[in-house]
Amino acid sequence: MNSIISELLSWTHIVSATVSILLGAVVLIGSKGTPRHRRLGFWYVVSMYINNLTALFIVNAFGKWFFPHYLAIACLVVLIPAYIAPVLKFKYWMRWHLSCMVVSYYLLMGGALNEAFLHLPKLRPYILNNDPVLGISHMILQFAFLVLLVYFFRKSRHFGP
Repeated sequence: MNSIISELLSWTHIVSATVSILLGAVVLIGSKGTPRHRRLGFWYVVSMYINNLTALFIVNAFGKWFFPHYLAIACLVVLIPAYIAPVLKFKYWMRWHLSCMVVSYYLLMGGALNEAFLHLPKLRPYILNNDPVLGISHMILQFAFLVLLVYFFRKSRHFGP
């Protein structure tokens, strides 16, 4: 019975992560503020909540909680202002929305990068040999998302404070 629950949890996590990656990319690339953006953004947040909540119950790697579990909690927290900022439209709501959404997608892609290094046979030796390739990959990803955040901030200036 426990293996059935574990299998269901893992597949739910994989499917929701995949949906989150796809929806997040479409939302990031597409037009902002449209009904389509709001609808897909809503489903991105829902899939991210499912993804991160299931992550909290997956302890296969070490049989206990470790660093990625805390990142899942951070992502759950970041999604709250990301979603409510455009609804409440408080001061600087656009900056909050942009920052939190980009950070949530960065955390998602960082997790995907970690999973790739854990599960792909060609990449796994880099982790086993404690090679800096994973760290360098994360630095490149962080830089790309920093550039993306600066791009969105500059583009949204006309919305005011």
